[in-house]
Amino acid sequence: MNRRNAFTLIELLVVIAIIAILAAILFPVFAQAREKARAISCVSNFKQGATAIAMYSQDYDETMVPLQYGCCGYDPRLGERAWLQLVQPYIKNWGIRRCPSDGTNTDAQSLANMGYSPSDPDYVKEYGYALNTDLGYNYLYLSPFSAAHPVDSAGNFVSFLGTGLGNLQKPATTIMLVDSIWDRTAGGTPTGGGNWFIEAPSWWYSGSYYWFGGWQIDNNTSWLQYGGTWPRHTGGMNVAFVDSHVKFQRIGDLLTGVNPRTREVFDRPNYKWSRD
Repeated sequence: MNRRNAFTLIELLVVIAIIAILAAILFPVFAQAREKARAISCVSNFKQGATAIAMYSQDYDETMVPLQYGCCGYDPRLGERAWLQLVQPYIKNWGIRRCPSDGTNTDAQSLANMGYSPSDPDYVKEYGYALNTDLGYNYLYLSPFSAAHPVDSAGNFVSFLGTGLGNLQKPATTIMLVDSIWDRTAGGTPTGGGNWFIEAPSWWYSGSYYWFGGWQIDNNTSWLQYGGTWPRHTGGMNVAFVDSHVKFQRIGDLLTGVNPRTREVFDRPNYKWSRD
């Protein structure tokens, strides 16, 4: 008479418990590995963006790319162009504007943010894409706002002036691009994709006539809590410096030498946002 071997209920429960424990251990590891891959892809985007700005600067009398080119109420139909549009000839790839870790940044969302539609002309849609990039630009020190609306050599009015490279005394430690967000929900979750500019935690030494409000460090539902930057990569973010190198940074790293509540720059040499 043949005898069949079978698991007892207790043995099955033990096996299931072991599988559950292994899954609990391994799933976070797999998630971290996926995020690491996305972060590396994002580093590549930042490197391309930084290199494009450097190439632009060499072609335009050694000045940084302006945050915005034009004069007329952020209207692309009147000639407005954002910085990412101005460097596109050096990149030829709109895909770099999206961080793979930002699941809210899509073409449709970019157009919706600006009230544009898929049927609009390409230059209008591209303006929307350029404003919705995850590569936030440190405009306050690298392209400050001018109250005078000076006229360039072609007779066009310009609101933001690119800083001359000769004025950048510490390019290896001056922040240029940072992972950014467009907005946050009432619960504080990032939404709407990225943002074309970021705010420095202080306006000191910027020479800018205007800024958009700085950091709201104690407001955990505001998109400006960290000046529009966002630590989407395991608690940190990618940062491209003026010399084009890219480095992983945390919120605390961006606040070296400055108090975001009082706006006081108490250690100017180590303040990472300023050009000197």
